[in-house]
Amino acid sequence: MTRSAADSEPNGGQAPHEAPVIPLRARLPALIPLGTVWVIALLPVGFYLLHLSNPQAAVSLSTAATELTLQALFVAAAAAIAGFLLYPPLPAWVRRYLDRTRTKWSADRAPMARAISELKHFETAQKHFEIAKLAWIRSDYALVATHAQRSVALDATLPSAQYLLGLIALQTDARPEALAAFSAAEQLDPGHAFGHALLHLAHVQHLLGDQNSSLASFKQYARAHGSNHRSNYWHGEALLAVGRANEAAKAFQAAAADPKARLTAEENWFRARARVRCWRIGRVEQTAGDSK
Repeated sequence: MTRSAADSEPNGGQAPHEAPVIPLRARLPALIPLGTVWVIALLPVGFYLLHLSNPQAAVSLSTAATELTLQALFVAAAAAIAGFLLYPPLPAWVRRYLDRTRTKWSADRAPMARAISELKHFETAQKHFEIAKLAWIRSDYALVATHAQRSVALDATLPSAQYLLGLIALQTDARPEALAAFSAAEQLDPGHAFGHALLHLAHVQHLLGDQNSSLASFKQYARAHGSNHRSNYWHGEALLAVGRANEAAKAFQAAAADPKARLTAEENWFRARARVRCWRIGRVEQTAGDSK
């Protein structure tokens, strides 16, 4: 990120800031399927060119590639089955990835294209926010950052833009900017985004090492909005950071509890991670008890 939310003041119509470099970690979900498609698409071309120069080598290579592919598929299938059975976060991650991919590709690009076109005639903070929001749905993080920053620059009192700026800052590991943006969103509109601005503020405070503020924010969130699998999981991490293992274990247990209803892909992801945390804490306690 090129500037923090705290420094984002109206700038008299200056040009938008350049988008920050998006970390590879954030781009991998989109790059892996695209790269796979390109490799598969280029294979026939490669075999055809090899066949023109050496038909026998092309046949031999094709046979070997087929055998290796079948073996790799068998190993991958066995590993996937074992992972699904033994490691709860794996199926939860797959479900979340598919849910995000489906949302991304089913989103209509036309409204965003119209909004971008309208900016040529009249620029407003709300219009930049609308573009950033639509880009967020499509996982176009560079576009989100550019327009969220510009929206806040034009109107720093727009809590929805501040919140979205915080989300993209957190996505790109710009934690100080995320802290400032979430703090601004919560101050401008207490309880903004059904409390998610406050929840993300608490999480970023924990990531930045301000555990006292983080725990106070988690307490405020629980008092005002209750709890959920994500809030309990993040709260457990903050409690662990200050050595309150027993309270952290209770938070993870609450995050891992069976809701007796179908969760969203995001909430299910945190529940799966909490189940692993509970298992690890249980193993540590058992080991400590055996050593006495």
